[in-house]
Amino acid sequence: MTNSVRRLVDRDAGAYVALRREMLEDSPFSFVGAPGDDRGLDVAFVREQIASGTAAYFGADDPADPSRLIAVALIVREPRAKMRHRATIISVYVTPRARGRGLGRAVVSACIEEARRWPGVEIVALGVWSRAPTARRLYESLGFTAWGVQPDSVRINGVSDDEVYMQRRV
Repeated sequence: MTNSVRRLVDRDAGAYVALRREMLEDSPFSFVGAPGDDRGLDVAFVREQIASGTAAYFGADDPADPSRLIAVALIVREPRAKMRHRATIISVYVTPRARGRGLGRAVVSACIEEARRWPGVEIVALGVWSRAPTARRLYESLGFTAWGVQPDSVRINGVSDDEVYMQRRV
């Protein structure tokens, strides 16, 4: 059984930042940000993003401690006029102890549904790292198709990974 997914609000910024810190440490190859340079670790920035109307954060609460999040994803609408038909899903993460319960599918699906509500959005895009075949299979099962690869997209301690770009219509 999956936990219910909800849209995050201002008061969730601290819980999001706590999970963001975990995701950067647990899965460094899954995110471009790093603990020393990631804006998602700044509560004020996250509050500003939540209030902006151009980003929507979705998450699932920890049933054992509702003040903690166990899964998140966010979708950002392109701000430039020529790209307003696109939105991008970023920062998808499920804490290891909650994996296998459908939470990744639930938070990504919530992002897709949000994109459908945004006037003019026709395409939802995302990137997935080549080291994350399970995530790629999830995205493919939700209708995303790969359209390109950026080789050597990120490097950590001399080890590189490629980013696969995917998209779907809404």
